[in-house]
Amino acid sequence: MENAVLFEINNGVATITLNRPDRYNAVNQDLVDGISNSLKKCEADQSIRAVVITGAGRGFCAGADMSVFGDEVTADQRSQYIIDQYQPLMNQFFSLKKPIIGAINGTAAGVGASFALACDFRVMSDKSGILYAFVNIGLGPDGGASWLLTRQVGYSRALEIATSGKKITGQRCLELGLTNRLVAQDDILTSAQNWAEDFAIRPTLAIGIAKEDMFFAMDHTLNESIAFEAKKQIDAFKSHDLKEGVSAFIEKRKPDFLGK
Repeated sequence: MENAVLFEINNGVATITLNRPDRYNAVNQDLVDGISNSLKKCEADQSIRAVVITGAGRGFCAGADMSVFGDEVTADQRSQYIIDQYQPLMNQFFSLKKPIIGAINGTAAGVGASFALACDFRVMSDKSGILYAFVNIGLGPDGGASWLLTRQVGYSRALEIATSGKKITGQRCLELGLTNRLVAQDDILTSAQNWAEDFAIRPTLAIGIAKEDMFFAMDHTLNESIAFEAKKQIDAFKSHDLKEGVSAFIEKRKPDFLGK
């Protein structure tokens, strides 16, 4: 059986590919486990300094594979599955202290939209899009979809997207701030990987600290955020990359950051 998730490393960049193209990369247990294991590898391997996530075939991710949940699965079991499987997986995206770029090659629907929005950055084309499809089959959002969308676009607009059940096109995603870059369809993966390679030669520790700072600030006061930033700067003050950055500035040369 073909791997549900592919993993490769080039030039300090890990590329994670959702690999169920015959099902538009719909999410089953193999895919959940594959993403989780890949993110664990990214965390453990210091040579990996940036991550790209994309989908095989014509779509990024069609959401949950509903065939996994037969009539014998109760509502309580389905609810517990979300807590047991999706919750820890989504936390892995945010706890990884390395930038994650989503190369959204088509539609990201349902929990696939959650995966896309959990990436730190996104690259789309005019053929890409975000689809909160839950309402179309009589469900509310899951997998952190409500938390992610409201923080991107605000309550009223998020609710409109979640209740319309309509695809938000790549162009509209750019206007709403749901994607960072809009490129030609054939250039999505290359653009994302080139961006990741640029991150991979920059101070990875400092980028990770910035990621932690931003995540903390979303739910805390100004004073709490300042205190958190000050605490995290201790790690930066001890780093090789700070010393290298200062030396390069003084010597008027390009810094050689090692990501530590």
